[in-house]
Amino acid sequence: MKLLQATVKSSCEIALIGDTHDGSLCFHEHGVDQVLEWIKAGKNRYFVFMGDAIEAITTDDERYQNDTSKEAIPLKQARNVIKRFRSVSKRGLGWLTGNHEWTLHRFGDLAEHMATELEIPYGTWTCKLRLDDKHGQLFKLYATHGGRGQITSNAKDHEQREANMKASLKRRFVNKASDCLVMACGHFHKLIRVPPAERLIMSDDGEKLIQNYLSGGEGAASYIEPDRRWYFCTGSFLKTYELGVSSYGERAGYDPVELGLGVIRIEDRQVVDVEKVVVD
Repeated sequence: MKLLQATVKSSCEIALIGDTHDGSLCFHEHGVDQVLEWIKAGKNRYFVFMGDAIEAITTDDERYQNDTSKEAIPLKQARNVIKRFRSVSKRGLGWLTGNHEWTLHRFGDLAEHMATELEIPYGTWTCKLRLDDKHGQLFKLYATHGGRGQITSNAKDHEQREANMKASLKRRFVNKASDCLVMACGHFHKLIRVPPAERLIMSDDGEKLIQNYLSGGEGAASYIEPDRRWYFCTGSFLKTYELGVSSYGERAGYDPVELGLGVIRIEDRQVVDVEKVVVD
């Protein structure tokens, strides 16, 4: 883990992008290029990379498939990532490693290599990123590649499945940090958004009862109530199905996934949304 700090504009957008798996034939290159163009198109847009930039499955790995490999050499995959992200590197606030890079740690840290070449602060597997503007602290972001297990549900009803996965995501984060307004992970290849709970709260002003709703927590607080935080799983850019080949995900029986990312939207120093963005 690392503690990072960055200064941003009082109103800005921060893309949470990861799990691109460069090197795989199933890598959605056009989708990533769309996101990078979007970042470049706005002067107050930044990004955090959530890990698994490269496929990092070598030819002697039992998971290796020649027909789904576009580039089989991990170091060349890393070079491709560096070349692709070079144009937005000054907008990078943090860069994480993922389990795919980690499988090759005996040869060195390829994620750190990419971050160093791009001159983006390296956050290891998990970082807490404090975001400031010219007036002081805005909020802290807890960003991690992800952990063991899956975020899934066997409920038969669609709404119940969605609710179960949101609860599972939230449960993973609740005790990880008390002072982070936004808590995000990659790895699970799902786009899951959990905003602050819209709980009804009642108070009075000494004369009458006042009805209100719970809102997002105070970004600079040392303790933010779990129901007042934002939670997000940042999706991926790895397609489950590709015409002409049988990918690992297809053979494993995985369901199709939404390809995309999360975008933190900040207006006048306040987090107003962590938006789920699906790419074409």
